[in-house]
Amino acid sequence: MISCTRKIEFDAAHRVVGHQGKCYKLHGHRYIVEATFVAKELSDIGMVIDFSDIKEKLGGWVGKNWDHNAILNISDKILGDQISSNIEQTIYYMDQNPTAENMAKHLLHVICPQLFKDSGIKCIKIRLYETPNCYAEAEKQ
Repeated sequence: MISCTRKIEFDAAHRVVGHQGKCYKLHGHRYIVEATFVAKELSDIGMVIDFSDIKEKLGGWVGKNWDHNAILNISDKILGDQISSNIEQTIYYMDQNPTAENMAKHLLHVICPQLFKDSGIKCIKIRLYETPNCYAEAEKQ
């Protein structure tokens, strides 16, 4: 199997509802997404997918929805409403806590299938770095 991986970086705030430590507080990270794609066969010019297509589609989605935004659990809507009304901040709500694990899973199972449907390629792995030393992976079996 041949795969290709594109790195996408973004900055965002989040908080983890129910966390017993510092992550309960709203805080930010410099995230890095590594998205890995495969295809049944290479294109006529020998590519799984053009890296610029990943940048345009997935990078565009990340830039619009997560970069320089707050990513919150939908149960945190009161906080999100206060933030967005006071400083015109965009909020991206998830059905779960915005942990690195849940964010990676969300990209792999929800966002990438929408962005790359009917393209003949599949995203098989998302690695999401929350810090330079810590990452979570979601992988299709």
